[in-house]
Amino acid sequence: MMGLFNSELLKLRTTRTWWIAGAGMAGATLLMALWNSWQATAFMQPFEDYLSGAILTPRQDLSAEQIASMHRLWETQSDVGHIAATIYTSGQALGLLLAGVLAVLLVTDEYQHRTLTATFLATPRRDRVIAAKLAVVVTASAGLWLVSTIVDLVVGAVFLTFRDTGAQLGNPDVVTAVLLNLAAYVVWGVFGFGLGVLIRSQVIATVTATALYFLTSVVVAFGFQAIHELVIEEDWVLKAQVIIPGVASQIMTTPGELFAGAPAQWTGAAVLVAYGLSAGLVGTVLLRRRDVV
Repeated sequence: MMGLFNSELLKLRTTRTWWIAGAGMAGATLLMALWNSWQATAFMQPFEDYLSGAILTPRQDLSAEQIASMHRLWETQSDVGHIAATIYTSGQALGLLLAGVLAVLLVTDEYQHRTLTATFLATPRRDRVIAAKLAVVVTASAGLWLVSTIVDLVVGAVFLTFRDTGAQLGNPDVVTAVLLNLAAYVVWGVFGFGLGVLIRSQVIATVTATALYFLTSVVVAFGFQAIHELVIEEDWVLKAQVIIPGVASQIMTTPGELFAGAPAQWTGAAVLVAYGLSAGLVGTVLLRRRDVV
């Protein structure tokens, strides 16, 4: 098994894909960590100062309900643990997509270059090949998470220390968020593996993974919001957004509530794991039974 794992890892390492993904991950994370740090400065000031800077109309024109709503937002966002967790998980938006696409490429490269037949001839026991591929997918996904987290820790520690709050590395909420972020990367990698097996075309599989990640998170989430505002004004409509993989990832790694009435973190984790297990199972079954040429 170790030889198969090294063989599959070699297939990934001998292409430009891995260092392009790693460099892209580091650059995107740096930008997002700096952005999140800058955003945090607005919530790390007294509420009166935050309110003055957040509104464009005189305060007397705001109703008590509007001020109370803004105060609740400020209370949530100004928590140091929440701020630290947000900074230390920066880059997730691109990172999860990269984990999925990297897994897609790992599988579809075999179809595109017609090397899968040779792989199975060299190792007739397909279960071992599939296990090795999944292990490499998990390793690559964890590698992207590690690159992102290192950049986040450097930026976050400098920013938080400068703000005299400490790095917050021992904060349970921060540790939980960082570890759940790792789980999200791995699950999206497994999801990409299943998608790559299901759709043999590398281009179509990559486009599908990207569309599923971004379009479902934006378009479908907007649809849930519209239904809640115009048709069914029930809290369960907004909570149902958790069935969207992209939203489930955000809920899973966000301390507190991602939005008003959002489900608990474990709910997002359960949904995301269910997607990953389903994709991994389907991919494994197909790869075991499908004829290859």
